[in-house]
Amino acid sequence: MCAIGWSASHRSALLLLALTAATPVATYAADDIDAKSDATQPLEEVIVFGRGEALIGKADAASEGAVGGADLAVRPLLRVAELLEVVPGLIAAQHSGSGKANQYFLRGFQLDHGTDFTTYVDDVPWNLRTHGHGQGYLDVNGLIPEVVERIDYRKGPYRADIGDFALAGASFMTTVNHLTPFAAVEAGGYGWQRVAGGGTVDLGPGRLTAAAQWKTYDGPWELPEDLNHKSLWGKYSQPTDFGTWNVSLSGYEATWHPTEQAPESSFGTAACANEYCSLDKTAFGKTVRWIASTQLLADNWRATGYAQYYDWHMLSDSTYDYQINQFDRRLTFGGRYERSLVKSDKLALNVGTEIRYDDISNVGFNHTDAGTYQNTVAQNAVDEGSIGVYSEVTWTPIKDLRLMGGLRDNYYNFDVTAKTPVDENGNNPSANGTDSDRQLSPKLGAAYSLNDNVELYANWGKGFHSNDARGVLNAETPVPGLVTGKGYETGARFEVGDFKVTAAYWWLNLSSELIFVGDSNAVEPKGGSRRHGYEIVAFWRPFDWLGIDSVYARSHARYRDIQEDGGYDIEGSVRSAGELGFSAIKGAWELSARLRYLGKYPLVPNPTNTAVYGDAAAGDGLIADAETMLNLRGAYRWEHLTLYAELLNAFNDHGKDVTYYYDTYIPGVSAVGTEQADRLSRAEEPRTLRWGVKYEF
Repeated sequence: MCAIGWSASHRSALLLLALTAATPVATYAADDIDAKSDATQPLEEVIVFGRGEALIGKADAASEGAVGGADLAVRPLLRVAELLEVVPGLIAAQHSGSGKANQYFLRGFQLDHGTDFTTYVDDVPWNLRTHGHGQGYLDVNGLIPEVVERIDYRKGPYRADIGDFALAGASFMTTVNHLTPFAAVEAGGYGWQRVAGGGTVDLGPGRLTAAAQWKTYDGPWELPEDLNHKSLWGKYSQPTDFGTWNVSLSGYEATWHPTEQAPESSFGTAACANEYCSLDKTAFGKTVRWIASTQLLADNWRATGYAQYYDWHMLSDSTYDYQINQFDRRLTFGGRYERSLVKSDKLALNVGTEIRYDDISNVGFNHTDAGTYQNTVAQNAVDEGSIGVYSEVTWTPIKDLRLMGGLRDNYYNFDVTAKTPVDENGNNPSANGTDSDRQLSPKLGAAYSLNDNVELYANWGKGFHSNDARGVLNAETPVPGLVTGKGYETGARFEVGDFKVTAAYWWLNLSSELIFVGDSNAVEPKGGSRRHGYEIVAFWRPFDWLGIDSVYARSHARYRDIQEDGGYDIEGSVRSAGELGFSAIKGAWELSARLRYLGKYPLVPNPTNTAVYGDAAAGDGLIADAETMLNLRGAYRWEHLTLYAELLNAFNDHGKDVTYYYDTYIPGVSAVGTEQADRLSRAEEPRTLRWGVKYEF
């Protein structure tokens, strides 16, 4: 969510990063932080494009990869979550303002705020289970872009070292170990302002790296967002006899006034002048999040422990006749340990364990009117614990063939306490009780190198996502604790010099979907599903200073069983997505252009059924329109000073970030106290210019 100015010394240190095979967290050596006296010496600039990394003989699947170096350094960003768009086929959108988790589209999913897509930062999971708004809630707004060094990614449930929320894919962010001291100031259209700074200092036997930022933004909305965002991050790294010890602390606090999706029938009425109108003038959100972690990274093992404090609430009204205040306060503790038991040319065996405990002291929602409390609808305390153990083996029976296998065993315990009183009939509106669930997830894979330039892959795996503990203990319609998914994939990787192409065809079947429901402004489980599709990813470096990357993804998603309206389509299942990017660093100039495309998707299971939906189903009325956005960035640097600018949505495309269809009160159209079905959408933000200056000391 910021423009980043990189100058020579910092960029050189970053771009000299030797990118290794995709792993959940990059492995550091003691050499990374010793010889501190050399850290400030001039380095010969070598421009590294992470997408250009050679992965034949290393990757376990065609859909694995890594991005770092110049690919991240010169990327234009409207939102910080767009860093995750380095995952091929993933699109990050927004429907509730700059302080809320984004909507993510990937592999035929509308991953409502993160379900079925997981993200780890320095081996710490960032998805939130049993969240007050949506299961698997993934809020990356607290990230400071300057500290993200590398992003590894995977697709599908083919690896055993991760479990929950990874059916569609996963990303693993690695943060920097060094920052040249800097200060940056930015400004731009629609009230954008940002101040950031950071650096690295020697401290005792190790090195302390820290950064902080403040930013504000109003946006084009009738109700200014008035974003007030503060975040900081720090990491202390110290060499030890066995490897590296890292201690990290990150903090994030934000308040904002969200403008959510609005009924399109209200556009042009007295209640709503245009697509930027704000129908709920009292909407408000606040997030506070602190994460502390420690890592021990050795040659053949690694261990991570973390603790998190989280406090969130948001006033919203997705139907514009019933405002709610959703809330979530918790402490989270967890960790993981992994060890390499065997590592030879023929055989590699890793084992590990992952534990997590969420002490959710207050989660639920109240009914409010213009921000004033009316009554409690549901309120719970939840204790949710889990443990996973896993092993992964790679066998190379002959020179060009690798066979992979894995097994993961997960156990979850759900303890839900109702904090609301029973009614006159002895019923409690909030869930109550205890339950548990277990999932055994086997994995298989094969990779065969035809020659030095072509490698073929086949993968199969069983995975899962957890359900909200309150749904598991719902007395009327309980859902399983763990939802099973099975994935299959075949693909190929082609690498010749600086030209690389991967192609994959995949299948993914789930026993239960999680779908956004407007009335509750949350996600709810539905029936099983089947998805399949393909992805083509290419990277070309025609010159040392220029990288070109492209992605095209196509998918088809259907429910297993026919739905009430006679259809099988899954709401929000994107049919196609793509990106085309150019990144250039030549002399003092840095230039980047990124064109992204989010294709059409159905809003209901049967978008052509006029018998059910009437005129709304005519043409493509119940299919979301495609969205296109071109973002540009340019910078010029001197020895210490960098000037930079970004032009976001350069074509001023008038698309929609997110579109839904459900029953809602339509201000200016509906009779008071009535609801009717309508398309609701949140507009793509118009053309915006941002500029900044950065000074490195």
